[in-house]
Amino acid sequence: MKQQLESALEELPVPDSVHARMEQGIRRTKRKHRLPQLILAAGLLIGWMQVDRIESWMDPPTGQTTASMVPGLVYQGTLYTETGTTVSEAAAQQLRGRKLGMSENTWTEENETARLNDSFASNMADYTIYELDGYAPTVRLLAIGREEGKQMIRILDGTTFQADYFQKLRLDQGIKQISYQTERTRETEQKKPLAPSAAWTDLLTGLSKAVPLSSAELPPDVLNDRQIQIVDVTMTDGVTNQFQLLEGGYVLYEPLHAYFDVKGTAFETIWQSMR
Repeated sequence: MKQQLESALEELPVPDSVHARMEQGIRRTKRKHRLPQLILAAGLLIGWMQVDRIESWMDPPTGQTTASMVPGLVYQGTLYTETGTTVSEAAAQQLRGRKLGMSENTWTEENETARLNDSFASNMADYTIYELDGYAPTVRLLAIGREEGKQMIRILDGTTFQADYFQKLRLDQGIKQISYQTERTRETEQKKPLAPSAAWTDLLTGLSKAVPLSSAELPPDVLNDRQIQIVDVTMTDGVTNQFQLLEGGYVLYEPLHAYFDVKGTAFETIWQSMR
C-alpha cells in the first residue's frame, strides 16, 4: 500500500520545494478541532505531511468509515476537499457551470488500491461534478448529489497552492456578509455578525501576495498560546469562504492546510472589532 501511495504522489505535479518540506517530516500539532484523516491526506499531497498519514486514511482506524471523513475528490491529478467553503442553493444554481463527470466512491476500507490518480476517485458516491462559473477549476469545483434522500451541495477546494490561488478565489469582489465565532463556540455554531469594511477588503486582497507557511515556521507563542477567530465571509456571488484568524497577524486556510502572514493595519483593525 505505501509503495502505491508513494508512486501516486510522485506522479502528481508537486514543486521540488514542497517535496523538500515533506522529507523534513513536518507534523502539525494535534488539536481538538482538527479535521479527520482525509484532510491529512490533502496536506500530504501538497507536501506538508508524511506518506504514512495517507496510508492511515486509506485504511481507516477501527470504527471510522469513509462516511465520517472529510468529503474529497481527485480530478486531473489534483485533490479537492470540502472544508469550510459553502454556497447557498440559489447561488449554486446560478454558478453551476460545465458538467465534468460523476464521482466514484472508490476510497473504502474494502478497496486495497490507492487510486489517487483516477479522475473522480472519491469517497462521495454519485455526485455530479461541475465547474463553478467565475472560478478556475484548478482551485474550486461544485458537487451536487443526494444523501439519505436529500439534495446535497458541496464546494470542493483544491489543496495545491499556486502563486495566484487567492486571486482565483475572487476575493476582490464585493463582500455580502461576515460572521465569526471562537473555538469555544464552534461546536455550538453560535456566530456573531460583523460588518463588512475596507479593512476586510484589504485583508482579503492582501492574501494574494502572501506565501504559505507551515506550523514549524510560526513563532512558538502563536502556536502555543494563541486566540483564534473562525470567520465566514460571504461574497456577493453567494460563496462563503472560511478563514481562521490567529492573534498576532496570521490566517489559517484549511483547504491548503497552510498559514499566511497578514500582519498590518487591516488585520489589527479587524481583530479589535472582534474583541
